[in-house]
Amino acid sequence: YDELYVDTRSEGFGPEVKRRIIIGNYVLSEQFSGDTYKKGMTVRARIQREMAELFKSYDMVLCPTCPTPAFKLGQKVDNPLEMYLSDMYTTFVNLARIPSVNVPAGNAKGTDGMPVGMQFAGPMFSEAKLLQIAQVWENDHQGCGIPLK
Repeated sequence: YDELYVDTRSEGFGPEVKRRIIIGNYVLSEQFSGDTYKKGMTVRARIQREMAELFKSYDMVLCPTCPTPAFKLGQKVDNPLEMYLSDMYTTFVNLARIPSVNVPAGNAKGTDGMPVGMQFAGPMFSEAKLLQIAQVWENDHQGCGIPLK
């Protein structure tokens, strides 16, 4: 089992996944785990409360998936900070433990037509509704007047 574990982690994970695993292990190491875990759980609880409060007034949240248009495969591998920043609009759904779905929102000008995504996020257990919304969006493919290719 040890050999299988090492092989799958060595060959099956790319450099960015390995980097995130190492950072996660470091943060969860004995010297940091107590304070980090407690602070993390406090932040998670606050995000969950605030999202639950938001969903009392709104059915869903619409927001960008990424702060920039998509980038070409391998383009930012050597810049971990840019890789982490590209996740900034998707982490809240993981922390809040709510579902979301990403849909195409057109292509960005001046980027060789790289796609732009947006996400619909909803309260816990709203997956079916979110998938219906995503399907309507994609079937309409005019959305906010942006023709999709």
